[in-house]
Amino acid sequence: MPSRRTIKGVLHNLLGTFTSRYSDLGGYWLFGLLIQNIEQIRIDLLAANSVGSDTPTGVAKRLAVTKFAEQIEKAGIPKSWFREAHLEATKMPGSRFGAVNGHVCSGYEVRFVIQAVTDLGKGYERSLSVFVAPHNPAVELRSARAS
Repeated sequence: MPSRRTIKGVLHNLLGTFTSRYSDLGGYWLFGLLIQNIEQIRIDLLAANSVGSDTPTGVAKRLAVTKFAEQIEKAGIPKSWFREAHLEATKMPGSRFGAVNGHVCSGYEVRFVIQAVTDLGKGYERSLSVFVAPHNPAVELRSARAS
């Protein structure tokens, strides 16, 4: 049986998986497609119904719920250990320049925060900031997985 310390690893791994290039829509990085339309998104990771629309926001919600379920299953943690768990992505104010595939692009810093509370009332939190440029097919490469 895993220890409750394993939860920290689950949250860390979820952030890495969720923000990775493998989170795509139509072969393009999901967050590049999403960035222009959101300031903040909050996702209930324990949502029983993860069926969402095929919009970038709907795909992000469905993906987060699915990836959380996969991570706790891999760690051998029962879902019942969680009273609540949510992921919040916040676009930081003001744009900045960053690199996308060797090109300088204007984009935003997005802060991803996962918070979870166990059935025993203990809280856990992990965060990660990522540079996200709006989708530009002239710069962004399409994933071969989309073919």
